[in-house]
Amino acid sequence: MNPPITAGDQVPGPAPLPTDSAAGPRRTLPVEFHGRALDYFRVWIVNVLLTVVTLGVWSAWAKVRTRRWFYGHTRIDGHSFDYHATGRQILVGRIIALAVLVAASIISRLSPAGSLAVTIAILCLLSWTVNAGLRFSAAMMSWRNVRFGFQGNYMRAACVFLLMPALAVLTLGLLTPLASRMAGRYVAGGYRYGNAAFASTPRLGALYGALVLSILVFFVIMILGLLLAAAVAAADGIDVSMETLALDWYAFLYAPEGRPPAYDSGLLKLLIAALGPSFYAAFFIAGLYYGACLRNELFKRLTLTGGHRMQSRLSPLVLIWIVISGLVAAVVTLGLAYPWARVRHYRYLTQSLTVLAAPGLDELVSQQQNAPGSFGSEFSELEGFGSAAMF
Repeated sequence: MNPPITAGDQVPGPAPLPTDSAAGPRRTLPVEFHGRALDYFRVWIVNVLLTVVTLGVWSAWAKVRTRRWFYGHTRIDGHSFDYHATGRQILVGRIIALAVLVAASIISRLSPAGSLAVTIAILCLLSWTVNAGLRFSAAMMSWRNVRFGFQGNYMRAACVFLLMPALAVLTLGLLTPLASRMAGRYVAGGYRYGNAAFASTPRLGALYGALVLSILVFFVIMILGLLLAAAVAAADGIDVSMETLALDWYAFLYAPEGRPPAYDSGLLKLLIAALGPSFYAAFFIAGLYYGACLRNELFKRLTLTGGHRMQSRLSPLVLIWIVISGLVAAVVTLGLAYPWARVRHYRYLTQSLTVLAAPGLDELVSQQQNAPGSFGSEFSELEGFGSAAMF
């Protein structure tokens, strides 16, 4: 695992923007996480028990307690983050979401036309719900008493979250980097710290490079899965060779209808059985690899008004190890190791980030603290509509 970034480290990053040249030297402020797995285990086990006892109602308050714990233990420059949502807001949002789904299900069962109308309505509402969810999530978070916020656009959201993913699927993933770039630019560009704007300009070439490496990872995992199946076959006494595989395949193709093949060593069946698990494992791991590269690129190109920037040193291979080992530990312990796995994962994500603060950060914070109409100050109980999109 990469060592935690300390305040004295000089983090290499992309060339500064031309407008930053007069900003002066930047301070390196690591994003720190001071939470312990044992402390989170206490929060988690209470949440689980109360959620079971209340038949799921407490899960809204469990979400709030969890986020407040993680945000409260995350610090930049000695100041922690705060989470301001309430369990009531989230519960209202979930009730609204459930009511909408029930109504949609009833209408779609009444007639085919109703089903089509519901589908169109859901597609039209999707962009709004994504924007509302991002707005709610951002406005409920603050740092140094300044709320974050999000400003979205309905048509851009529809393009980013509906059109581009569909095109990425239709092109068998070839447009995934473009879709990722557009989504990253949209989300980052919509975020605000008070009234100060964020922006991110990820490089398309870097994302396509990440896609190529992810595809290589996919095929490596697939090959390893098939080699493991072949090793199991060899241990079972099956002759693992191309000749045996060809005989199995020939006998399978030309077997009389309704009768078993004349020759069946079991090698072909074993390899076919291994294809499914190997594919899902390869897809999952390749997705983690691409996601880590995408996160690095988004944060490396992230800027905040005033010339403030960020750096990300996430290692895709280390992240894959942390996720898989945490998943295995949680399964082996019947879920009891989940808090440890989650804290371990979150700690690595935070310790990979560094804020490159230009001179004037304190002044920026002071300006936002005194700015009227900061994001989050006008949220009412109706923001349950927004929370429904996120929870």
